[in-house]
Amino acid sequence: MADFYQAQQFVKGREGGYQDMPEDTGNYTSGQLIGTNWGISADTLATHYGYTPSKQQMMDLEYQTALHIYKTRYWDRIDGDNIKNQSVALLIYDGAVNQGVGAMRSVVSKALTENGVNATTSNVFTAPLTRELNKLDQESIFNSIWKGREGRYMSGSARFRQGHLNRINKIKFEKRRKKTALIIGISLVSLALLGVGYIIYTTLPSDK
Repeated sequence: MADFYQAQQFVKGREGGYQDMPEDTGNYTSGQLIGTNWGISADTLATHYGYTPSKQQMMDLEYQTALHIYKTRYWDRIDGDNIKNQSVALLIYDGAVNQGVGAMRSVVSKALTENGVNATTSNVFTAPLTRELNKLDQESIFNSIWKGREGRYMSGSARFRQGHLNRINKIKFEKRRKKTALIIGISLVSLALLGVGYIIYTTLPSDK
């Protein structure tokens, strides 16, 4: 199954430190310019704390707190632990972080429908729909979700569009599986050991 920490490494590499650009709507909560840190928006931190944080609290936000928010408010809400393909999970998770969980409900439900699954925004990210997602051709569903995310970027703010497109272009479908690589590695080691054994056998002195 997909691994949260592996997916988070990609997200962490794209979400910088503190910024409070006035033109970024994610930097505001309750009408106040608070900023964003570790990719955690002002509204998200306010929801986590249960009150409107100060700008200083946002600036002082520790990564471990941000990591907890990412896991509980994004990864868990897309049922990430039960998605079998890491590339698909990363694409959905990164979209939830950057475009919103609600937006990804729309994107993924549409992608599932395109691939023959009866999905809606209300039943996507539930255990039954995740099982259906896992049964699909993983590269096909990946491509459908990718196009859905791209479409939302293209219809969004022109100011941030290119940066967002650069971000999603870095998410590729990984065809090679670690399990396959492991089997190949074990096979090569076994062949090497057999070769060493043969050399030792042929160099041993004969009893005759």
